[in-house]
Amino acid sequence: MYAMPDKRLSPGTTYAEMQADERHHYINLPLDHGDYTSGTFRGFYLLSPRFKPSENVTFVLTDGQMELVSTKTDFGFFDALFGEVPYVLIGVRGQAPTFLPEVYPNGAIDYALAMKLYGSDQQVEDIEAVRRDMQRRGLLPADGRINVFGASGAGVLAQQYVSAHGDHVNRLLLESTGAPDLAMKAGLPYSPSFREFNPPADRLLTTYLTEHPSRRAALANVLYQLGRSSPDPRGAQLRTLEDLSEGAFLAKYQLKPMRNPWLLNYMIKTPKSLMARVRWFELVGTDLVSYESHTGTNLLYDISQVAVSDVLDWHRRNHIAPKRFAIDRGFPGEVLILKGRDDVVFSDAINQRLRDAYSDSRLLFFDDGHRLQHDPAGYRAIRQAFLVGGFDAMPTLHQPLTAQP
Repeated sequence: MYAMPDKRLSPGTTYAEMQADERHHYINLPLDHGDYTSGTFRGFYLLSPRFKPSENVTFVLTDGQMELVSTKTDFGFFDALFGEVPYVLIGVRGQAPTFLPEVYPNGAIDYALAMKLYGSDQQVEDIEAVRRDMQRRGLLPADGRINVFGASGAGVLAQQYVSAHGDHVNRLLLESTGAPDLAMKAGLPYSPSFREFNPPADRLLTTYLTEHPSRRAALANVLYQLGRSSPDPRGAQLRTLEDLSEGAFLAKYQLKPMRNPWLLNYMIKTPKSLMARVRWFELVGTDLVSYESHTGTNLLYDISQVAVSDVLDWHRRNHIAPKRFAIDRGFPGEVLILKGRDDVVFSDAINQRLRDAYSDSRLLFFDDGHRLQHDPAGYRAIRQAFLVGGFDAMPTLHQPLTAQP
């Protein structure tokens, strides 16, 4: 698992398990969009099972934190989100199998090159290159316009893409996401503090950590993962802390792999997970370098200090400032934002600022968490209606979700 990637596809070749056909397309992309003399690598993109060229083609973006697009992509996962909407998935540079050996010279990681070649600014231009390739192939309308969808960290990537290439976009759909630049401008954290998200649980956590300070990162990971995946995030966190306060062993809650900090750290620190760490640090780096846990607990930052410690150390050692986002939200098209009130990752306040930053936008709040899992069919209907018909289609929905404009 810790072997350094040392090869990639040669020009004109394909992966044995994914031959080029009407739904699987290969594309040669620049290693560095800022230097076209740097060479190219072989990327790919995938069309949904029922894809057909239309004015409602949606680019579903993923940003490197979760490896959802590969040579064996689970289209069922995406079909459940978008129904009949034709969509496009793009292989992410730096994610399996599209590694860039240049980043790993002589069996070591070149962090400067990793931040450059695996950074999201390159990915934005990869996305645009795919759009142009599809237009050339007749897979998009003559004007080449698309819809864009992004959730969580990929929602930030979607904002970055529309900032750079919004003249080619019809509609933007954002879900369970944030805005690092707007948070910084407002003096707010990218991700909310635990005190803000769950005050009763925070009081118990403070007492527990006073007695067990060495367990901070491990417990932060348990509480964060509960917050992301539980149907009742705040309740699950509170019950866990009550249990621990009464003498339960923390190990009881670390049996699942994602809640085990040692296993998580082992997996995320592999050379092949470098892209995930680069993007993770891009999003939280500005807050992370100044985070002081003794002034309060931020679950995401406590985890990040461990998960992206190598990238954090490299920035500090070389006195390099983290990425500063400069996102232009002058996009004139329709923007729909979906947000769970019980989202442990992003605050309502940031989403309200995000809504206000776009000229034609709507924000829907739901009684749900980060993953919006309470009513999959209802959420799919909303996504599909907006991507196909925009805001004009929204009033035709008759769904039982608790939403607030």
